[in-house]
Amino acid sequence: MGHSFTTLGELITSRKYENVFEQCEVNETVVEIHTEPKFGIGQSARLIQTPHGNVLWDLVAYLDEGTVDKITEVGGLKFIIISHPHFYTTWADWSATFKCPVYMTEVDSVWANRTNPPPEGATLKLLTEPTAELLPGLTSIICGGHFPGSQCLHSAPPNTPIPTLFVADTIFAVQSGQNPDPGKRSDTISYQFLWSIPNFIPLPPDEVLKIWKALKPFDFKATYGVMAKTSNVFERPGQSLGLKGRVLQSAKIAVKAMGYNDHAIFAEEL
Repeated sequence: MGHSFTTLGELITSRKYENVFEQCEVNETVVEIHTEPKFGIGQSARLIQTPHGNVLWDLVAYLDEGTVDKITEVGGLKFIIISHPHFYTTWADWSATFKCPVYMTEVDSVWANRTNPPPEGATLKLLTEPTAELLPGLTSIICGGHFPGSQCLHSAPPNTPIPTLFVADTIFAVQSGQNPDPGKRSDTISYQFLWSIPNFIPLPPDEVLKIWKALKPFDFKATYGVMAKTSNVFERPGQSLGLKGRVLQSAKIAVKAMGYNDHAIFAEEL
């Protein structure tokens, strides 16, 4: 059937869609939001309920009154932060509706629509520094790779009960990462580092190293990927290797699989 294009107005008037809100079983301050029936690639957003206000990590394109009511009931939004251009879509509608700024990276902002100037009520803020603490314990990390400005969001307690990394596609959780003890085998990845997700085209080794070095200063025991539930990875008691160690292990496996046996990534340690 191929791709087809639509508008937010057409989606709303069709009355076919709704956004589903699901509480995360591990992080009680995180609510996952995705659209049913599946729209686009089935991407999800995460509502993080911090002591300093609610933050939306990434967004779904669909925005209706039901969604506005649910988010308003829990206190609205302090701001929205978007990982990379695949989530920009209706950023201006969300910003204007919730009267909050939207953060994206300056280098990737060339892909954003409705920016010159933004519609009335919409506010765009551009991130340029490698890291930026946007709220206490909530830090943007620009990693690059998938897009030049692809970013992750690190959340330290009490924003989330455990230190957590929201990664979108910056690193891509794969199914082997859901094994009972994923780090036990040194030849099995938990994450991939990809330029094209659907085609599994890998990033060059130097880009993989750059992503790892950006994430290395941060501790995390959970990661949230681009899809609700299926791309979430949590560190479990008794596993051979911690989650951060599995990211480094996966980076080394990915680089070695590309035929690079003496790359600088192999000198990296936790």
